[in-house]
Amino acid sequence: MSTRDHSLRGDPKIQRALDLVKAGKLGEIVSVDLRRSAEYPPYEGGPLPPWYRDAGYPFRDLGASSLELIRELLGDIEGVEAEWHSLGGDPNLAFDDWRATVRCQRGLAQLQLSYHDKPTPSRLIIEGTSGALRIDLSAKLRGMVQAVTGAVHALIARTHGATPPVDIGTNVAAWVENIARDAAANHEANLARFQLSEKVPYLVTGASGSLGKAIVKRLRDEGHRVRVLQRRIPEHPLPDIEYAFGNLGDPVAIDRAVKGAEIVIHCGAATKGGWPEHKVGTVIGTQNVIDACTKHGVTQLVHISSMSVVDWAGNSGKAPVSEAAGTEPRAEERGAYTRAKLEAEQRVLAAAKQGLPVVILRPGQIFGGGIQLINGAVARSVGGRWLVLGDGRLELPLVYIDDVVDAVMAAIASKLHNGELFQIIDPEHLTQDDVLELAGGKKPVLRIPRAIVFALGRLSELPLRALGKPSPIGVYRLQSALARLRYESDYAERGLGWKPRIGVREGIRRVSSGGEPPAPTAERVSSARVAR
Repeated sequence: MSTRDHSLRGDPKIQRALDLVKAGKLGEIVSVDLRRSAEYPPYEGGPLPPWYRDAGYPFRDLGASSLELIRELLGDIEGVEAEWHSLGGDPNLAFDDWRATVRCQRGLAQLQLSYHDKPTPSRLIIEGTSGALRIDLSAKLRGMVQAVTGAVHALIARTHGATPPVDIGTNVAAWVENIARDAAANHEANLARFQLSEKVPYLVTGASGSLGKAIVKRLRDEGHRVRVLQRRIPEHPLPDIEYAFGNLGDPVAIDRAVKGAEIVIHCGAATKGGWPEHKVGTVIGTQNVIDACTKHGVTQLVHISSMSVVDWAGNSGKAPVSEAAGTEPRAEERGAYTRAKLEAEQRVLAAAKQGLPVVILRPGQIFGGGIQLINGAVARSVGGRWLVLGDGRLELPLVYIDDVVDAVMAAIASKLHNGELFQIIDPEHLTQDDVLELAGGKKPVLRIPRAIVFALGRLSELPLRALGKPSPIGVYRLQSALARLRYESDYAERGLGWKPRIGVREGIRRVSSGGEPPAPTAERVSSARVAR
């Protein structure tokens, strides 16, 4: 089973409910509604854990104890109608939502197992002829059912090549195993619809993100065959696209995706979560891409880095920031995203010195294509007004998404491969006030003076330091976020022949006019049903 205890009987709330039922306080039990939720530990890269490797594992994990509880309340199970879906909560799970109608000797039960709800609500509703009982199970669940349920757990954890025996007092194990196997077979059938060719001109990682989607669209519009790497099976696959599925942290999946690709455009990276998520999605993922590109002899790796790797605080008030500027010396204090992107870029540069054909792009603050223009670096919407940290005159390294795609295409056309590095920033550097004037509407603006912002940052560090935790608005982070910087982008014009074709003002007009596509959302990608 999983590394977490997903049992039920040891929970005192469950035990009290069972005591009430046995005492007849609810009369004859006629229906049960059980909803349970859980999260798996962060994936750390390398071989996939069983819950990601086996599509039926999540139902085995929570389903055994859930069906055992239902059986105890309503009698032996006579039939189960189950369905499973992929709703996008945990993109590494084949199915993160399971629902079943359970027909028992004395009534019906509804069961839902969710791995996507946050926070994770869990509850039990028991309906009887003399009353009803609702129990909140959101607290940590412990314990489980006596020797019989221990046997159930052992049986469903066995190798799936043999059907577990059903005569163990109940046939819960058989129901669980049948559903889990059918779900796994459904997932394998879904995967079988997608085949990879021996050779393909382009592979794009991170293809479900805004930039990845924009790059794929451009390549398709220009008539190129494209392979994409993403974690989820799309409900509506695009024609003329090869789909490779897997997590960037899984070297087997990355090797399969890269094999046969001539040019790899590596956009994939973690954008949320803590250090474990960023480490596996960005650092380990990039190393896996490097290893696969080296093994399979790609002609060019276009690595998408980030301006966040630059030492913003150290360059504040100095010469314009160019590709020669120093990188962040205190990345851990800046946050997981900066730390991971810097480590990934350093690994790519090291691989370039070893002969891997690489060109690196560092886009500035991308907007458009579903990526918000007004984010925390510009202003925050608070109480019907814009809240700006500082005087509003910070220069922003903006670049419109279509212009970034142009830079990617220029890097490919240039055939550069010696680890060349280019900042991709629009030469028209707007300030926070400029952006709010162009796209902020009529909302009033409230500016908090820098002195007050830094004073609040220092105050926030004191209690958190006592707890051994960094402050999200610590002084060094503020020094970086509010650094007075200027930027250079002429090297991209000299080395790539790149200049913004659309530019920030036209990009802002497009975003503000509502002509932009919405941000990428998770699809409901798979659903199947089994009735027995």
